[in-house]
Amino acid sequence: MYIDAHCHCHEFEDEELKEFAGVKLVAVSDDLESSRRTLELRANYGVVPCLGIHPWRIEKAKPQELAEVLKLIEKSEAPCVGEVGLDKRFAADTYERQREYFAKFLEISREHDLVLNVHAPDAWRDVVEALRKADVDRALIHWYTGPLDLLEEIAALGYYISINPAIKVQPKHRAVAQTARRDLVVLESDGPYEYRGLRLTPSMLAETTSILSEIWGIPRDELEEKLYQNAARLFRI
Repeated sequence: MYIDAHCHCHEFEDEELKEFAGVKLVAVSDDLESSRRTLELRANYGVVPCLGIHPWRIEKAKPQELAEVLKLIEKSEAPCVGEVGLDKRFAADTYERQREYFAKFLEISREHDLVLNVHAPDAWRDVVEALRKADVDRALIHWYTGPLDLLEEIAALGYYISINPAIKVQPKHRAVAQTARRDLVVLESDGPYEYRGLRLTPSMLAETTSILSEIWGIPRDELEEKLYQNAARLFRI
C-alpha cells in the first residue's frame, strides 16, 4: 500500500477518487472552500485532511478568510495544515502577505502539534528558517527541488521532503532523491497537477517507487514498505 503525502483530492471527480482505493490519501486544500470540501472527503473517503490557504490564493484571500480557515482547523481537529507556505517563483508579488499568513499557520501548527504540508518554490531557505524559528515539530516540504546543501539542515531539523512522479522528467528532483536522507523521504503525487506532459495522480506512485528503487539500490518491495512507514510516522497514521 502507498501513502500519497500531498494530493489535491478536491480537484478530482468522485469516480476517479474511487480508483485510488489502494492509496491512503493526504488531502491538501487551497482555500476556505476547498478546506470544507476536504473535510467532506474525510467523511466519504477517509482521506487525511490538511486545511489551509495556498500561497497562490493569498492575493484573493482576505483576512476574514484566513480567520475562518484557522477556526476550521481547530474545530475540525484536522491533523495537518496545508497547503501553506511561501512562493517567490510564481507569486512573488504577494510575498510579504504570504509571510504574514504563513506565520499564522506556523503558530497554529505549533500550538496544536499539527503537521505542516508546505509549498516553497524559490523560498526554500526562508521556509526552513521560518519552520526552525517557530519551533515546528513536524513538517513536509513538498516536491522539493531546492538547494541540495539545504537538505542536511532539513534533515537535522527532522523535517521530511516528498518525491513525486516528476522524477521521471525533472533532473533536479532526481538529484534531490539521490541526496536526501532516506528515512525522511515520502511519496506524493501533487495530483491532478500537469507537468511536462504528465498528469500527476496517486496511481503513479508505484512507478515512482520503482524509479527510487533503482536510484537507491533497494529491492522494490522493501522500499515500498520503508516509504509507507516514513509517511505513517510523519502523519501518525
